[in-house]
Amino acid sequence: MAYNAPNFTQGLPGGANRVVLRDWTQSASTVGANMDGIMWATANVNAPQYSPSALCELVSATLISGASNRWTYTIKIWHPTPLTGSGVTVPRDYTFDYTNCINLREWHNTSTIVDGMDITSPPSTIGPVGSRYTSGAWTTSELLAKVEVHVAYNTAGGAFAYFDRPNPIRCT
Repeated sequence: MAYNAPNFTQGLPGGANRVVLRDWTQSASTVGANMDGIMWATANVNAPQYSPSALCELVSATLISGASNRWTYTIKIWHPTPLTGSGVTVPRDYTFDYTNCINLREWHNTSTIVDGMDITSPPSTIGPVGSRYTSGAWTTSELLAKVEVHVAYNTAGGAFAYFDRPNPIRCT
């Protein structure tokens, strides 16, 4: 079916002249031709923003180079281990495997201020979340902590995994 835009030679009574009528027709035609894009844009503008999250276990921690009392964490999704002999295989989900997860609580830590507290009086040290103080040092592997991890994505699709949990502290 062919469609031809009407060619208005006069306007409507009340001020809508023939130029206005022609513009209305072109606008309606443009909207009709681009309705899919308009609907997609409307849905995405009004779509709720969400941050996927999961219960994860901390695998290891690496001190951030040039920073004090801040670590990046290697994490993986956590599933409770079934009872021995139950015949249930622990599922393996790689969705939440990250090697650069950040603890937001450590974001502003310095060599003397940790989580807003002065660790010089009394003298104290902190370790990565889930670590144990053994033989004069904090462990950085086989961490014993489960955390709720959230992931935010930038516009290029890059992931920023984070959690918020206090660090263990030891007065020296």
